[in-house]
Amino acid sequence: MAEDIRSREGLRRATLLLGSTLTVMAGAIVAPALPEISRSFGHLEEAELLSKLILTLPALVIALMAPVAGFFMDKAGRKRILLASLLLYAIAGTSGAYLNDMYMILAGRAFLGMAVGALMTSIVTLIGDYYRGDKRSKIMGYQAAFASTGGLVFISAGGVLADMHWRYPFFIYSVSLVLFFLAVASVYEPERARPAPGVKLPAISMFRLIPVKVLWVYLIAFFSFAVFYMIPVQMPFMLSAIEGVTNTGVGIAIACMNITAMISAFNYSRVKSRMGFPYIMALVYVLVGMGYSVISFSDSYMMIVGGILICGLGFGLQMANVNLWLVTLAPANIRGSLVGYLNTFIFLGMFLSPLLLQPLAEITSLYQSFFIVGILLVIVASILAYSGLRGFWNINLNEN
Repeated sequence: MAEDIRSREGLRRATLLLGSTLTVMAGAIVAPALPEISRSFGHLEEAELLSKLILTLPALVIALMAPVAGFFMDKAGRKRILLASLLLYAIAGTSGAYLNDMYMILAGRAFLGMAVGALMTSIVTLIGDYYRGDKRSKIMGYQAAFASTGGLVFISAGGVLADMHWRYPFFIYSVSLVLFFLAVASVYEPERARPAPGVKLPAISMFRLIPVKVLWVYLIAFFSFAVFYMIPVQMPFMLSAIEGVTNTGVGIAIACMNITAMISAFNYSRVKSRMGFPYIMALVYVLVGMGYSVISFSDSYMMIVGGILICGLGFGLQMANVNLWLVTLAPANIRGSLVGYLNTFIFLGMFLSPLLLQPLAEITSLYQSFFIVGILLVIVASILAYSGLRGFWNINLNEN
């Protein structure tokens, strides 16, 4: 058994990393098609708002359902949840390609959110179970890099397909079927993930086991991804207002963020060997703040793309750092549940991003709102760095 497990290590790692391409930016695959979807359903009241919900609704459902997936992983095992999520991903994701009712499409997006929440939680938990130490840091960096690669490839493809018809980007979600068969062949259930027979873990006991600093990681994740989602939510409308910019151009611009994100994520383990978790987050906020400032002063398509590329350097470190920080703090017997709650805060931030930032954009403008948020990020970065110097984030890094 052990020899068979080792022989499939390469395939298993590839499965987990390729599965990561289907996660963080899953909702944004159809982002370039949003203006066209809004026009196609123009007979409905609030058609533009409903079209934006196609992008953000999966994030809300992920926020609600990821802890449920984490709970069942700790109870029933990781592999079952992984396989079920890959199947549901394909079925729900492609539903927008053939459904004619906006509300049915939104229902399909809700089920997609359930699939993504379970998929993200299972992948991050399995990485935490399979790997230790520097290898875990490296794989977490690769996981974030592959998530960025998925954004680059799939959002760009979504833009091209949206120029053909707004329904075509939904077909991209069917690629999860390939990953399903790879997971069947390579993923095994970690022995330590199995609960002891007859032992039940009451909810109150679990919460008593949560390190206090895990709650701070959750708050940091919420804030970070609320800021992150400004680009996929706001950019399609900013860029489509520029003369001559097509849906393909919108998709390429948003996907450019993933070019630099992929580069920084692949180098995450090197950064982590030199900096602690809070300092990396401070670096993330400075980089994103710089990028948002460039966007706020942009007067052309290419200048906006330049700002997005700078943001990507920060976003590439962000996902790996938040995931590894949580996995390092999480007790092994409730790791799945705690990762599930992390995804709740991540995607709740994504879902609430337009609601939190829309008042700011209405008071000022979209361009000025990017500048104000950029300044806020630099302030938060300073607070994180100072708290690190004061020893607030010192933790026992014994492996779990």
